[in-house]
Amino acid sequence: MVGKHDLLSSEISSEVGNILRGDSRLLMEAKFKCKKKENAIIWTTNIYLKDKSQLSEFVSYIADMVESILDKHLASNGEIIRLSVGSGTVSDRGEIWFEIVDGVVFEVYCFTCRSISFVRVLHEKQLYGEKNEWVSLDIDEYLDSQWFEE
Repeated sequence: MVGKHDLLSSEISSEVGNILRGDSRLLMEAKFKCKKKENAIIWTTNIYLKDKSQLSEFVSYIADMVESILDKHLASNGEIIRLSVGSGTVSDRGEIWFEIVDGVVFEVYCFTCRSISFVRVLHEKQLYGEKNEWVSLDIDEYLDSQWFEE
């Protein structure tokens, strides 16, 4: 039986979106996009700040917010793995497009809703073109995972 826990990804995107609404540090409103396919749900947004020097601090702010939502959602019925990211790259079809400056990645196992989620909060920098920087928040949730089968 799947209860209130089946859409952790929706809960994160909704709560983060509500908290960020009207935040004076943002250059523009953070708008989430959603993709659904069978047992997978993906929410994503890029958050642009007026002052780029605050991006690393903002990553910590968003990561702490996400962790609070995870703690409340899972209670004692799940596992959270929090990983700190020091640097990295994003490549698409073998070509590197973005630099990862820093960030936090969560791997989340919700025992109640039988889902596995990957939540990435990353400070990214564009390598080509206008060389912009932002905080990306990506949430991938996989429902009814076989990981939970005995």
